[in-house]
Amino acid sequence: MHPVLFRIGSFPVYSYGVMLFVALIAGVVVAGREFTKKGLERAPLYTLVAVIALAGLVGSRVFYVLGHFSEFSGRWSSVFDINTVGLVYYGGLLFAFPAALVTIKILKMPTGTVVGAIGLAIPLSLGIARFGCFLNGCCGGKPSALPWAVTFPGTATSVHPTQLYEAILDLALFAALLFVGTRFLEGWDLLLASLAGYALIRFFMEFFRQHSNPRAGLFFQLLSAAIFLACAGTLVYRRYAQGNAMSGSS
Repeated sequence: MHPVLFRIGSFPVYSYGVMLFVALIAGVVVAGREFTKKGLERAPLYTLVAVIALAGLVGSRVFYVLGHFSEFSGRWSSVFDINTVGLVYYGGLLFAFPAALVTIKILKMPTGTVVGAIGLAIPLSLGIARFGCFLNGCCGGKPSALPWAVTFPGTATSVHPTQLYEAILDLALFAALLFVGTRFLEGWDLLLASLAGYALIRFFMEFFRQHSNPRAGLFFQLLSAAIFLACAGTLVYRRYAQGNAMSGSS
């Protein structure tokens, strides 16, 4: 809707990039709050966030380029242009997760506490970033005649505002984890719940999203289903094992 928020002279400030920055800051605030609650120093967090942001940016861009390879043929310089469109969450996760674990080990941070804080921050950051997608007009939905369908500039077809659908669901997941999950889950369990929750959201969102490649929707649904089953299954097993351990020690 508003790809360029404003200009500083002739330099355009893109809504997509601004919302990504806001999403990053929001994630840092939430994770920092968890650090404070656990009595941890925040200084190493900023190094960790920088690594996660860089690895996630590279991974999400690589994933997008591989999925839209033919679009970049003959204009490879545009691979490095992320001001307008072209980041895929799962690609960012694939790159950022191992980079985060290595950094946590190097910085000698408590792994369980840190990954729990990251898990809590993920849906909030994703929800904010989706507002950037809406402002930019990317990641849109299939044609729709519903009253809240939107028509983006340059198009004549009303579509599902899938960016807003997901933003609302992501923020609802964050609220659930913040007010309910943190009372019953922590550390790795909180991260697993966060990843499983988003995978479930993404699975259902693909029924409404439009892709240039018609097979992309099915791919993301299968990937989301696999991630959900892996994370939810691991979470259930961990909770079961913890319950047995507590019963055995009583």
